Amino acid sequence: MIVTTNGTVESDQDVNMTISSPIVQLLRRCNSFFTQGLVSVQGECRPLVVCGRRVGVVRPDVACCLLDYPQVFTATPDAFILNPQLDSYAKRSAAMDLVLRDLRAKNVLRALRGWREECFNVWADEGAEPLLQMERSAVTLFGVRAFGVHITGYTRDEDGRMKIWVQKRSLDKPTYPGMMDNMVGGGISAGLQPQQVMLKEAYEEAAIPEYLAKTARPAGTVSFFTESERGLHANTEFVYDLELPTDFIPHNNDGEVDSFEAVTVEEYLERALSSKYKLTSVPVAIDFLVRHGFITPDTEPQYPTMMDLLHLPLDHLIRAGPHQPSPSSSPTTTPVMLVSEV
Repeated sequence: MIVTTNGTVESDQDVNMTISSPIVQLLRRCNSFFTQGLVSVQGECRPLVVCGRRVGVVRPDVACCLLDYPQVFTATPDAFILNPQLDSYAKRSAAMDLVLRDLRAKNVLRALRGWREECFNVWADEGAEPLLQMERSAVTLFGVRAFGVHITGYTRDEDGRMKIWVQKRSLDKPTYPGMMDNMVGGGISAGLQPQQVMLKEAYEEAAIPEYLAKTARPAGTVSFFTESERGLHANTEFVYDLELPTDFIPHNNDGEVDSFEAVTVEEYLERALSSKYKLTSVPVAIDFLVRHGFITPDTEPQYPTMMDLLHLPLDHLIRAGPHQPSPSSSPTTTPVMLVSEV
């Protein structure tokens, strides 16, 4: 809390948002759950524990629903614990699937209205054997770490000036319909590797043939931890850069993209900072502009903060678990607006 010279009281977050650059302000929104101190706008959260490991975060709205399944989840004051008798990947996955399908039928959680019939793996240690899989639309309900891929496609004219391809999402998409987005993006389904998903999504979303998609350069990851109306998004995105021939025009194959447009670097940044760009794709766009030298310490006054917000240590944050809200940090005294998805 900060008391101003005129005697009014402002929260630390309000002050930070006031003095932040436009890029940092937007990245704070992309990391709202992190900047709120791992405290939900709904109140106290509890870790999700599987096989003795913290793998996610349960908000109060989800906690109320999970109490109806004591054979699967044990609720304690400090955590929600998946039944230890579910002692295999298959058993844990099957039990989770039964719970989620029942909750979907009850229509009590918004996230499950976007049911995909696609599963993501849940890990205690990424790269080791996964503990279970769950329906993709449910990962935000449990705040588990999700992985995806993004391709930024670009061309250069005869003078070397770059143009970057952006897409407009289909109006029928279950999330962020009609919004602008990176050229290609998709989640990493259970059993698939990043490059497999990159090649698949390149063809499905932008009709990029495999021989051309294989020239995409892996360029690291970005990570963010945000809260929306659907839940908690703890995402790590594998990013790829793909220089395309000047005569290549992307078109959609799977019905998930309305259109594509090639824009200048300046237009790309302007769109990424606008309210019409998909919020959770913004870090990928900013990261691309940083790596290609268009955003530098000379152009961005809060460069170190920006870089921190592009690469959150999600593994550490999830293992540390949500903080217990104190009276001074409670959402009832310092309200934070949820990210809207429509």
